[in-house]
Amino acid sequence: MSIKLRELIRAVRACKTAQEERAVIAKECALIRTAFKENNLQFRHRNVAKLLFIHMLGYPSHFGQMECLKLIASPNFPEKRIGYLALMLLLDERTEVLTLVTNSLKNDLEHDSQFVVGLALTSFGNLATADMARTLIGDVAKHLGSSNPYVRKKAGLAMIRALKRVPELADDYVDKAVALLKDRSHGVLITAVQLMTDVLKLAEGDDDPNQSIKARFVRVVPSLVKMLRNLLNLGYSPEHDIAGIADPFLQVKLLRLLQTLGHKNDEASEAMNDVLAQVATNTETNRNAGNAILYECVRAIMTIESESGLRVLAVNILGRFLLNRDNNIRYVALNSLTKVVAEDPAAVQRHRSTILDCLKDPDVSIRQRALELTYQLVTPNNVRELAREMLNYLVVAPPEHREHLCGRVATVVDKYSPSDRWRLETLVTMLSIAGNHCDDSVASSTVAYVVVADPPLQAYATHKLFHLLRDELPQVQVALMHVAVWCAGEFGDHLLRDAALVDADDADVLGDNGQPQQNGNLAALSSLRPRASYEAVPVPEILGLLEAVLKSHLATIVTKSYVLTALVKLATRLPHGKEETADLVATFKTSMSLELQQRSCEYASLLSDLWANVRPEALARMPALDAAALAAKRTQQTADSATSFEAMPSSKDAAAAAAQPSFQQPEPVLPPAAVPQPSAAAAPSLLDLDDIFGGGGGGAPPPAQPVGAAPAQQPPASDADLLSDIFAAQPPPQQAPPMQPVVDIFGGGG
Repeated sequence: MSIKLRELIRAVRACKTAQEERAVIAKECALIRTAFKENNLQFRHRNVAKLLFIHMLGYPSHFGQMECLKLIASPNFPEKRIGYLALMLLLDERTEVLTLVTNSLKNDLEHDSQFVVGLALTSFGNLATADMARTLIGDVAKHLGSSNPYVRKKAGLAMIRALKRVPELADDYVDKAVALLKDRSHGVLITAVQLMTDVLKLAEGDDDPNQSIKARFVRVVPSLVKMLRNLLNLGYSPEHDIAGIADPFLQVKLLRLLQTLGHKNDEASEAMNDVLAQVATNTETNRNAGNAILYECVRAIMTIESESGLRVLAVNILGRFLLNRDNNIRYVALNSLTKVVAEDPAAVQRHRSTILDCLKDPDVSIRQRALELTYQLVTPNNVRELAREMLNYLVVAPPEHREHLCGRVATVVDKYSPSDRWRLETLVTMLSIAGNHCDDSVASSTVAYVVVADPPLQAYATHKLFHLLRDELPQVQVALMHVAVWCAGEFGDHLLRDAALVDADDADVLGDNGQPQQNGNLAALSSLRPRASYEAVPVPEILGLLEAVLKSHLATIVTKSYVLTALVKLATRLPHGKEETADLVATFKTSMSLELQQRSCEYASLLSDLWANVRPEALARMPALDAAALAAKRTQQTADSATSFEAMPSSKDAAAAAAQPSFQQPEPVLPPAAVPQPSAAAAPSLLDLDDIFGGGGGGAPPPAQPVGAAPAQQPPASDADLLSDIFAAQPPPQQAPPMQPVVDIFGGGG
């Protein structure tokens, strides 16, 4: 014989290990199965009760499902109660056994006892399927008119489940749901309001073209408004007051129903404007119950077709929520303001200072919501202040959020920048704070803005980047290092002269008039404050900094490639130091990286006297970016990527091409003496590779490509293409072809 439920609980609690607990449960489950097989009627309800406890512990209990049905069919109320409880815990609407319960539910719905009817309605409200709802919805609806308020409340809750499973029948029971609003029972009244709210949601989900259900419910808006006003003025029932607020649960449900009825309905919205204003002004905020009512009131005001003054009142309520000490209330306020700012930005702007204070909150969720709201508040008039606050938050933001935040700051800078210098100051500051987390597009945008700037601003930006790189080199951000190295190579001649700008106020990134505010996170950015002028930098210091970057542990292959390119450019921009530059470039001739070795060999040859006549043109300054050409290129790349799959050769064609032999010898390259001189009338190009390698000006045709080899990379079609590809990812090295006789293209022999 199995033990009692109390003894089972005591035995489980006495177990010291999980193994002992499993042993106790396994033994008891075996005894319960034996009792079920013997059809022991005396202890069936006890065994099912123990099975519920076992189920709560997480052990299998499916073998007791049929016993639940037997207990439900029992005429005794204690057994029926255990049976319905087990039915709701052990079964769900996907269980096949549930189809056998329909007849028992139908019988119990007609029982004389209100408690048995209540058990049946509760089980129906938790487990009803679509087929069960179609079968029993008539019996459930009949109890909506019962004389017992307990049964009426249970029937209303069961109707919610039934209409959710068969929404096409909702139109037939609208009148009965409306009739429940006249009930004097508090529980029935709350159930009626919830039933109407759920039916309206079902009607919106079905996209009823005639809105017949909503039109019938709109007629009771005056009754709902009167009911809500009575709660505010007189109080519905003293036993339902919480902290001096009359029946907050009913008020919240009434506000949700009014919110649904007033959506896109001018007449209904006009009828509820006054009562919503009364709720917003008379509800106390020193209790959570009052805050819940005010929150639902704000949602209703923002959803219905309310007046502008009422919307301002709702925004002010949310502003008061931001001053609350409870983080939950502040989070709700920030989340609501994020939805409101698109409709009424002027009202939200009044609370900008409070929103910015939330960026300093210790709770990361509060800071994130405040950041999203701050981003939406940015306008051309307040971009300086809000961008500064976003940079402050970037200092303390978690690493996983920094990339997203950098993208937001870059978008704000691109859209609302008041001046070119402010844009560059902001981007450089952002790279100094979170350059390791920025997308590559941020660094590319910074370079593009430097290129299109006027010469004084180019000189100022180059000096600023150079000094930041020098001061932060041990722990410098990688993106900042790349941008600084590129600018040092492209505009290195500006470093030899003093740089000064007159419009110092445009540099208001960290503080007013270029001075950082020493409070909170801004103190950490004091080293980044803008300077109005920079002194000239000597050539040894420039070359020494680039050499330090090459030796830095942060330097990647891409970084060293940028440094080598900067060094070869500086050879034509600095008055002296060509020998030191050549020595630094030549250090990577034996590098294990193929990319660095190739750059070192080619740049070293380019710095030799053999190519002195084409070196100035090959290393000329990058032209200004053509935005239209860049946009056209991106559009073409999108179109090409869409059709690339169609242009791919078939597998048979690719195999046939790969099988053909490739023994064609490359044609010899013209010696340096045969290189044609550039014509004086011809416009200088950015980088004429044909002139460098002996193929320009109608000379010998380019070497033929071996069959099956990868096609040679074509030079960019425009100067904008070159600029857009500055920070593009390096292509992976391809597999080397079979060894062929080597031809020294620079004429060095060997």
